[in-house]
Amino acid sequence: MAYSIILQLCALGGTAMFTLGIYRLYFSPLAKFPGPKLAALTSPIVRINPWELHIRDPDWNEVYMITRRAYKPVWYYQFLGTSGNSFTSIEADVHRMRRDAIQPHFSPAAIARHQPEVEQLIGKLMGRLAAFKDRNEVVNLGDVFRCLATDVATAFAFRTPFGHLDSIDFEHAGNMAVRQFGVLGLLNRHAGGRLLKTMALQLAVVIKNELESTPNSEEGEESKTNIIQQILTSNLPPLEKSPGEYRDNRELPEKAIRLREEIQQLQKTLGRPPIYRELKELPYLTSVVNEGLRLDGVSGRLPRYDLKQDMTYKGFVIPNGTVVSTTQNDTNFSPDIFPDPHAFLPERWANETDRKRLSKYLLPFGRGARNCLGMEIALMEIISRLGGCSPLMLATSWSCTTRTTTAMWHCSMTTFRHFQRARGV
Repeated sequence: MAYSIILQLCALGGTAMFTLGIYRLYFSPLAKFPGPKLAALTSPIVRINPWELHIRDPDWNEVYMITRRAYKPVWYYQFLGTSGNSFTSIEADVHRMRRDAIQPHFSPAAIARHQPEVEQLIGKLMGRLAAFKDRNEVVNLGDVFRCLATDVATAFAFRTPFGHLDSIDFEHAGNMAVRQFGVLGLLNRHAGGRLLKTMALQLAVVIKNELESTPNSEEGEESKTNIIQQILTSNLPPLEKSPGEYRDNRELPEKAIRLREEIQQLQKTLGRPPIYRELKELPYLTSVVNEGLRLDGVSGRLPRYDLKQDMTYKGFVIPNGTVVSTTQNDTNFSPDIFPDPHAFLPERWANETDRKRLSKYLLPFGRGARNCLGMEIALMEIISRLGGCSPLMLATSWSCTTRTTTAMWHCSMTTFRHFQRARGV
């Protein structure tokens, strides 16, 4: 009797799987779209799973347009077990309401008020690096720039930085732990968001305590507490936005020299160290930043869907409710757009005509209504860091030692080298 029941269940399960397979192959709304093997030969649009399409076309951006009310798939974006903030908002209307409440605090004018704090942190970093050089010691730049990014973000959010730049080893253990969040987030996506839910609840307690311990501003002063409350529900610039603008000048000596001379010439003209507003007008420094952001953009795909309107792509009609994604790396490493795409060539941005043509393909902070809210503070940190560090670090030659994927630096004669990271969808 039990054996018969097992056979019946197996037969039922097999029939269900067969029926589901036939439906997905021939009757599903996405059945007309090619799968991976066929798409590799015939089309840039591919069905990557039964409910999602991926488009490899730099000129297609319909799903990301500001006018489109695109939704985010729940399972993909709640990878850290969090909810209730602008980054993980699923509905377009809810996202807009939450974003509008905090948008003014991330405007260029608002960010510019924090420039002295950023300059102070970069000055501290310069002192630390000079000390390593004097002691003839090794420093891990992956840790260094994560500490700088953390201190800049927390100084902006909490008035006082976490002080990671003061750490003897630049918080190496903590930075290594942070790097594992990508793996944990991937697992969490496929565990229904349960894997990190406990951690999210514990983090909420930390945030609550921080809010309660922050005193209110005096009347007439800028409300720092308000900024803290708003920033905690925003998507701060990720640590990955510390791109590889620093490269080994043994390989690229003319680029290093040109960057240093441009910054030094501006400083000579001004009679003082330049500030962010002045640095971002430098053409070659801007080209270096653009090229660094291109080579080290976000590698994950950006899935969206529209519940009400169909989308189109080269004769294909994509049914409403279908998740569609693209990947920045498909654009950033397209030889048709960026010849020799894996080479670090700031000169490709030097010509004004080329710069205008390429700029529409450079989207390191996303695009559309859901682009990165912290873009301006990220750019200020990157450009100020380049402007502050380059004259000293490029004034001498540097020797580099690489162990596995971590760039280690010997500070007797050192230059910055790109911190290698894995890529992929």
